[in-house]
Amino acid sequence: MSAKLKVGIIGTGLIGKSHVRGYQSMHNDVEIVAVADIDETEARRVAQEYDIPHVFSDYQDLLKIDEIDSVDVCLPNFLHAPISIAALEAGKHVYCEKPMASTGPEAEAMYEAAQRTGKRLSVQMARVFSKETRTTKHLIEADALGNLYYVKTSHYRRRGRPYVDGYATPHFVQREKSGGGTLLDMAVYNMARMVYLLDNPEIETVTASTFQELDMDETRRQESGYDVEELGTGFVRFEGGITMFIEEAWAANMDGGDGDRIMGSKGGIKLDPLTLYTDLYGMDADVNFDIDGYERRMRSLGHMGDGYESSHQHVVWGLLGRVEMIDTGAIGLTVARITEAMYQSAEQRKEIDLRQQ
Repeated sequence: MSAKLKVGIIGTGLIGKSHVRGYQSMHNDVEIVAVADIDETEARRVAQEYDIPHVFSDYQDLLKIDEIDSVDVCLPNFLHAPISIAALEAGKHVYCEKPMASTGPEAEAMYEAAQRTGKRLSVQMARVFSKETRTTKHLIEADALGNLYYVKTSHYRRRGRPYVDGYATPHFVQREKSGGGTLLDMAVYNMARMVYLLDNPEIETVTASTFQELDMDETRRQESGYDVEELGTGFVRFEGGITMFIEEAWAANMDGGDGDRIMGSKGGIKLDPLTLYTDLYGMDADVNFDIDGYERRMRSLGHMGDGYESSHQHVVWGLLGRVEMIDTGAIGLTVARITEAMYQSAEQRKEIDLRQQ
């Protein structure tokens, strides 16, 4: 591999443009070789704006370029699996936008393809790379929390459903194209963070309910074909006795939720803002942290390096061999298995036992 990572981007819509800008901010480490989109006019406009040499309307032509090391998949969810698998089989590493896939079996097929081809499969998981997550991981590894037994991720938007509340495109709210609603769009970020912090434990059982109850603009309802959940709630039991509670809402008549929390035998963590709840000398103590100061000091002492500040940077530096990569493909697969089981549980109105599968 050259000193720069050579990248091809498939999809130049809203997310694709965001990824282009992300790579452009790392221009010393990355070269965007080509873009592809069925909307060739828009792909050419993006290529001209960012001085990208090759443009294709068929992604298969992009995969034929030998110098491309990694392919970035920025497409609707139902296309993540087939195009990621094609890229892996073409000998490219893959960086896929979240969610990993629209269904659990598709995610399984993607991960198997990566294992079979020996190529890296990474998934865009921004919250895994936040400074609060890094610090929590450090505290867990230092045994500040003791035995972990319960985690909770709880996030609500007051009104934030794609398209029907005024932004994004209809495919976000069509199950045929997206695979689901708020669980696949937003909850995957928060579940990925928790799965990472728990060291990706094996799933035992999943119970869930989904809801679509709130009114929306009737014209947008008809235009969008809205048939996904606006609220999802779930209860996951992992191997070893750890339990995770999930609730995620695009829209709810409620405030912002409780955020991300982890309970342990020695201490508990609220991640945003980062607070440690523990016992000091027999007294309850709430501890806040100067994360920025700590990280500056650790870098100056040589105990911490760059490469973990963002999902984009991590993939680039990892593929260039500068940092040890977090296996976001494996984390994404666990999250996909959870969301798949949540939808099954909600539809069948029963607990899903993944130990039987």
